[in-house]
Amino acid sequence: MEEITFTEIISYAKIAEDNAKKFYLDAAANASQSNVKELLEALAAQEEKHKEYLDELDAKIKAKGTVPEIHEKVRNLGYSKMIEPSSLDADASYKDVIEVAMVKEKEAIETYEHLLHYVDDPDAKKLFGLLLEEERRHLQQFEKEFEDLQDQWN
Repeated sequence: MEEITFTEIISYAKIAEDNAKKFYLDAAANASQSNVKELLEALAAQEEKHKEYLDELDAKIKAKGTVPEIHEKVRNLGYSKMIEPSSLDADASYKDVIEVAMVKEKEAIETYEHLLHYVDDPDAKKLFGLLLEEERRHLQQFEKEFEDLQDQWN
């Protein structure tokens, strides 16, 4: 099996962000409740911003003219983890969206922890670290909202 390159790592991260954005936009298109639709669209916008950061890093690396080396052999980026079925139907509640968002954020955290481990390039490390912290903040926000919703139900 061939080693994975830095370029493939960036590509993987972009695909992960695109998949998350598409998931949220598709769910928003089907949402029947306005607050659920707004939340899903906001989540999609966050994923788009992450992709823009990755595009900027990609452009910066290309402008340098040298592709950073990976300091450890990477043979699997974990695509299989990204294809677990999750769905939100038209009747999904705000709580349903929060539950799915928590799962998605945990997946993103694992992804950026994984990618951060394999790169030495300072710009890549900085960006993956920034994205990792954003995903952790998102998860914390969703956990708080979930707790608040649980309190309302009890």
